[in-house]
Amino acid sequence: MPAIQPVIAIKAGKCLQDGTTVIPQEESGILYIYLSPEDDLYHLCWKARGAVEPEDDRVLIPGDCRLLRHDTGPTGRIFMLKFASSSERNFFWLQSQSEGEPGHWSQRDKNWIKRMDRIMQGESEDDEEMGDAPIDSGNIEAEGEQPRRGGEDGGRAPAPQFDLAALLRGIQVPGGDAQGQYRQPATATSLTDLLSTPNTVPLVANMSEETLNNLISNLPPTIIPENATLAQKKEVITKVLRSAQFTQGAASLTSALREGALRAVADSLRVPLQPGEEATGEDPVEVFVKAVKRQTDEQN
Repeated sequence: MPAIQPVIAIKAGKCLQDGTTVIPQEESGILYIYLSPEDDLYHLCWKARGAVEPEDDRVLIPGDCRLLRHDTGPTGRIFMLKFASSSERNFFWLQSQSEGEPGHWSQRDKNWIKRMDRIMQGESEDDEEMGDAPIDSGNIEAEGEQPRRGGEDGGRAPAPQFDLAALLRGIQVPGGDAQGQYRQPATATSLTDLLSTPNTVPLVANMSEETLNNLISNLPPTIIPENATLAQKKEVITKVLRSAQFTQGAASLTSALREGALRAVADSLRVPLQPGEEATGEDPVEVFVKAVKRQTDEQN
């Protein structure tokens, strides 16, 4: 496995589930998240402490998985990985030194789980909160450390949240006919293609102030000038649309749609699907785009 730079790594062991009982296993392990240079997506991995290769390596689909505390009383600090697209549940337990009784969740412990869950949701954190202490790729045992993946910009933050549905409504989707009706394109569609800079940036000039404000509301307040004018808002949105983070977000959503999270993505973006529409066998990205266009027609 190529050397990787974890975004966050904590000491955690696996648990077995026997009926309603969750049983911590003794094997020492590391649970960590890294940004893959191959697919440019975040991965959640678990490996035995001291092992070279991870035993589990799972692609994180934004909106599909959560990392949550599991209330188990005094038996240990157990947390659960759950999925929106399936009933699968995985359990882990913190193996770092407890700051109290064995089952006591300290603020430090809660913060680790909260930060990992934020990354899974595609949310960004302040640099001060994320931390800058490096973790050597061959020694990710340092619990709770949170370096960023190296790069010319000093790190790579998760893609900013954005109203992708609003942008899709204004784009001429490949396969559209003269009456604006959607026809399935001959080649597979991706949100990366549909939301490319040539498609999105020209839309900004003619956006209504209401649409601009909706888009701005999903961005970190620190990048928005105080009392921003209409022109300044357009400039900020244009910069976001040209950013690598926005492209990564579109790629992540494309992967999410094609890996079973169509309903979850549509619900999160408030795009209604017809009953059973996700089970038609069509490309999920095209089903999603068609639903966006249908919603636009119904609102007009």
